[in-house]
Amino acid sequence: MFAQESQKKHFSPEFKVSFHIRNGGLMQVQDLFGFGVGISNAFFNQKRCNLIVGLEYNGLFRQPSFAQEFESFYNFIGIPVNVRVNFGKKVKFFIEAGAFFEPVVFEKRKFTEKGTIIERETIVYKPDFGISGGVGLRIPVKKYEILIKSDYKWGLRSTFDRSFIASYNQYWRLAVGFKI
Repeated sequence: MFAQESQKKHFSPEFKVSFHIRNGGLMQVQDLFGFGVGISNAFFNQKRCNLIVGLEYNGLFRQPSFAQEFESFYNFIGIPVNVRVNFGKKVKFFIEAGAFFEPVVFEKRKFTEKGTIIERETIVYKPDFGISGGVGLRIPVKKYEILIKSDYKWGLRSTFDRSFIASYNQYWRLAVGFKI
């Protein structure tokens, strides 16, 4: 029994599915939306503060905003590292902050050149990194927990660059999942 309690303190996996939407600003002219799935582990699970380390897949669709631009689909494999602070006894409210690393693994672009639609698929390694922060709830259901989380990922490296546009991988994300 002691071994099970010790294991639960160190191994507490979380599985999540998320929906993303771009937070557009003046210079963020393209329209991005997407989805993601991930698994992470909560270290120091029985404490008020947890260390959350995970592995995620995020797919982002980019819609053109100018006639000469192209639509594209980006695939990222991400490694988030966050610190979570929990509040509450049974239902827990939490605040999370941390960093992430996401290399673009696969990119698919579709554009028109002289009236012909051209599709190009490329495997690229253009790593993105940044900071993230969010809030959420952990709701106990029998021996599991349901997670509801909203966070913002703020990429610090430009993923698309034209002379008049710089685009960063920055988006709001709503995730739903469960914790074992």
